[in-house]
Amino acid sequence: MRIGIVGAGVGGLTLALSLIDKGYRDIQIYEAAEEISDLGVGINILPHAMQVMSGLGLLAPLVAASVETGTLSYYTQWGQLILSDERGINAGYRWPQISIHRSQLIQILHAAVVERLGIDRIKTGRRCTGFSSTPGAPAQVYFENGQEEFDLLIGCDGIHSAIRKGMYPNEGDPKWDGITMWRAVSYMPANTIFESMIIAGKSEHRMVMYPIEKGGDGRYLVNWVAKYKTASAQEMPRQDWIHKAEDSEIPEDFRKFDFLMASELIANAEVIYKYPQVDRDPLPSWNLNNVTLLGDAAHPMYPSGSNGASQAILDAESLSQSLMSEPGIGLALDRYDQERRPATSEIVMKNRRAGPERCIDLVEQRAPLGFDHIDDVIAHEELQFILKDYKKVAGFDRESLDKVEKKAATLMGAK
Repeated sequence: MRIGIVGAGVGGLTLALSLIDKGYRDIQIYEAAEEISDLGVGINILPHAMQVMSGLGLLAPLVAASVETGTLSYYTQWGQLILSDERGINAGYRWPQISIHRSQLIQILHAAVVERLGIDRIKTGRRCTGFSSTPGAPAQVYFENGQEEFDLLIGCDGIHSAIRKGMYPNEGDPKWDGITMWRAVSYMPANTIFESMIIAGKSEHRMVMYPIEKGGDGRYLVNWVAKYKTASAQEMPRQDWIHKAEDSEIPEDFRKFDFLMASELIANAEVIYKYPQVDRDPLPSWNLNNVTLLGDAAHPMYPSGSNGASQAILDAESLSQSLMSEPGIGLALDRYDQERRPATSEIVMKNRRAGPERCIDLVEQRAPLGFDHIDDVIAHEELQFILKDYKKVAGFDRESLDKVEKKAATLMGAK
């Protein structure tokens, strides 16, 4: 079976590795950029996705290149702690949660694909313009500089996916909720505030930050995001994370977050990226004959919950496992669609309601000027329910992961 993957991001490269792990070798990957990019900022990989990475033999290099996230704390705009949630190994998971620079993650995935499949299987400078597919025939994929055909074609080409557009030509632009995000990484001096992940603020402006590297000199490389409601929700013209901004564009409200050293974070950033917070409505199907979607091409979502990269990794494992388990491409794609589309659709909708960050919104609504004791505002049980409910929907609650581990052990025993 000849397999074509459009897109060499996290989803596309992980899919290639998952397919190789299942015995597939006739794989070709196409990337629009002229070279595999080292641009970008920080990414979180959650325990269920790290379990997949461990199975692909990448646990050690990923942990070595990242910072393990042990705690996620939620604060009000006044710097008052709402809740701290232990994560990864600290929370008793077998697998860590890590924070890593996107370029480091891509380099590790790319190196593994090259080592296991060969450098010639990744073609750069091949921008996809569309595809055609008829039942019982190979899929044709078109590029600005030629075309190819495959028995199976997977669109891993992001939120502006040409493959998705070919399936749903009338869908239109991504949907913007009116929130603009400024993202960057900054080197910061040693301080306990930079040792964990923090989300702080209120509904219309909040800041997210977490370390992605700890240098030998004690400094931290900190990934940060400033999110601000700048307009009413509407469709947004194409814009992406490569768009650069000046620090003067960031609203002054964020510089008041003294407890996060926000002014210093902003000042220390070498490059700031600005882009709209967008997603797309869930689709009725990801499949068309022998063509399917994966990652942001299938289910772009708001970054609440730090789930985008992790869900793409889970997609890759599900698709490769379905292909290995089912007797034909059609049945495999049906199984993949049934496993992953409803689950990710629920996350998309949950993230539109702020995901686990809803705890910040509730506290703001009930105590807009702050509080003396958090228990006077919201019960600990209510806060825990919000976090546990989101983990269950996103598939990384302890119970769900235990089931996945048992299923994996059963499959290994059957081999």
